[in-house]
Amino acid sequence: MTRTKRRSAGILAILAFTVAMIGCANSVTATSDELAPHRLHEIRATKRVVSPDSRRPVIALVLGGGGLRGFAHVGAIRALEEAGFKPTIVVGTSAGAVVGAAYASGLGPDQIQLATQDVKISSLMDFTLSSSGLIRGNNLAKWIGSVTQDVPIESFPIRFAAVATDLNSGQPVSIDQGSAGRAIQASSAVPGVNVPVAYGAGYLVDGGVTSLVPVRFARAMGADIVIAVEIYCHGPRTDGISIPAVLGNVMRTQSCLVAAPEMAEADLLIAPTITVPGIAAKEAQAAVVQAGYEAARVALETWRPDAG
Repeated sequence: MTRTKRRSAGILAILAFTVAMIGCANSVTATSDELAPHRLHEIRATKRVVSPDSRRPVIALVLGGGGLRGFAHVGAIRALEEAGFKPTIVVGTSAGAVVGAAYASGLGPDQIQLATQDVKISSLMDFTLSSSGLIRGNNLAKWIGSVTQDVPIESFPIRFAAVATDLNSGQPVSIDQGSAGRAIQASSAVPGVNVPVAYGAGYLVDGGVTSLVPVRFARAMGADIVIAVEIYCHGPRTDGISIPAVLGNVMRTQSCLVAAPEMAEADLLIAPTITVPGIAAKEAQAAVVQAGYEAARVALETWRPDAG
C-alpha cells in the first residue's frame, strides 16, 4: 500500500473510532416530505402505458451503482445514442441514479461529462461526526439540484426513477417524484459512510444493497426492452490481504451475488471493465467514460432488440 493510501486509511479509521467512542446522537437527515418511495409490487399495480407510440416497444435504460465507476455510464449513453437508441424510461441506482437523473432531465452525454468534470469530488463530501455516518449527503443533493435545474422528477422529459433501500424493511424502493437531489442522496447513501435519509415511514440507504442494477423496477414501470449497464462486478479484484482489500472484495462478492439474478433479466447487459485506482483524476475519468463507450459498442454489435 502506498503512503497516501495508508494515510487515507488511517484518517478514516480515526474518524470511525472517534464516532464510535463519542457515541454522538443520530444526526439523520431531516425527514423529507418530498420522498415518497414505492416498493416493486406497488409499481406493478399502477404501471402506466409510457410509450408515445404503442406500435414501438418501450425501451428502458438501467444504470447500476458503482461509485466513481459511474463515469462509464456517460460513455455507454453516448454509444447508445449513436446507435439510435433513445429510452422512454431511465432507472438508476447510486452512481447510476446520478447520471440517470442528469440524462432524464434533458442533458446529453457531452453535457453530463462537462458537468461532472467541473465539480470537485471533495466539494460533495460534507463531513459530520455522527453515529449514523460520516457524510451527510446534502452537498450531493444540492449539486444534483443545480445540474437538473431543480426540476421535479415527475416533470423530466424522460420518465425516471432512483432506487434506494428501505432500511427498516430491507426492501428496494423507487423514487419517481419530487426532488431529484433528495432522491439521489437516498439512492447513494452508502451504509456506514453516509447518513441515512429519513422519510415519513423510515430511513433510506444505498439502492445497491438490494438492487445494484434495477432491471425489475424498469420492467414494473412498463419496459418491453431493458438495456442495463453494470459497472461494478466485472472489474479486476483488489490484490493483497490488507483490511481494505479484503473488505472491498468481500463486499463486492456479496453485492454481485445478490445482483446476479436481476441482472440476468436484462435484454442487453453492458459491463465495462474498469480499474479503480486514480479514478478521481480527470484523465482517469475520461478513460472510464471511454471504457463505457467501447463496452456498449461491442455489446451492440452482436445484439438486436428482437433477440432479447
